[in-house]
Amino acid sequence: MKEWVWYETGSNRDRYLLNPSANSEEHLSLFKFLGILFGVDFLNVQNLRSISDIDKSGVNEDTFHEVIPLESFEGQSADGRFVPIVPGGWSIPLTFSNRKEYVERALAYRLHEFDRQVAAVREGMSWIIAIPLLSLLTYRQLEQMVCGMPDISVDILKRVVRYREIDEHHMLVQWLWQTLEQFTNEDRVLFMRFVSGRSRLPANIADISQRFQIMKVDRAIDGLPTAQTCFFQLRIPPYSCQAVMAERLRYAIHNCRSIDMDNYMLSRNTDAANLSDGEM
Repeated sequence: MKEWVWYETGSNRDRYLLNPSANSEEHLSLFKFLGILFGVDFLNVQNLRSISDIDKSGVNEDTFHEVIPLESFEGQSADGRFVPIVPGGWSIPLTFSNRKEYVERALAYRLHEFDRQVAAVREGMSWIIAIPLLSLLTYRQLEQMVCGMPDISVDILKRVVRYREIDEHHMLVQWLWQTLEQFTNEDRVLFMRFVSGRSRLPANIADISQRFQIMKVDRAIDGLPTAQTCFFQLRIPPYSCQAVMAERLRYAIHNCRSIDMDNYMLSRNTDAANLSDGEM
């Protein structure tokens, strides 16, 4: 049984989801490890920093243990266990004078306590990708190869667009491109979710399996735009000016959250004011 599911519905259709049927002890232990591996223990770092800088709060050697309950070089593992952070750590007293060494050791422990698990993940990756090739990439480049580009490129959308009931020279089309270029990247991400159900474009344009469709629809002037996520399609009514189009589009992408209503809303032929993230 797979630990992951990947459905073409829901707001996470561009991500893997946990499989609720994977509930054996083995699966649960794998999920627990995943949480440990992916976790970022910001609170732990804050606590260690407060120990290191505790003198700035007026704490001295005499009052140190009134504030810090730890007695030795022990720390909390990511799975909640209290463990020695160095060999023999239980027998090394933690004091005001050696607190900075304690912090260094605790950070080193936390950074390396996953080494065996990370090595196993690395080995698994090596079955698919030659590990030496990974050294040619930064972590951001690897993320983009796997997850897509975090920045939505209007130029790429223009390269994969297909027009229906309208052509590229139409004023509505020119206004749309102007609007998208004026949007922040955060707004363009919301636009992508609105028209496709996904928040990123593939890093390689050749991996875009569907053309982006822009379709003119015969509806009341200055109405709200609609979209069909399953077809990567934006349907735009006539607008009196580019500013109104931008305002209506921005309203739609910020207020449409359910992306699985396409067929339902199409069958009802609702007015554009009734919003969903797939169809309004």
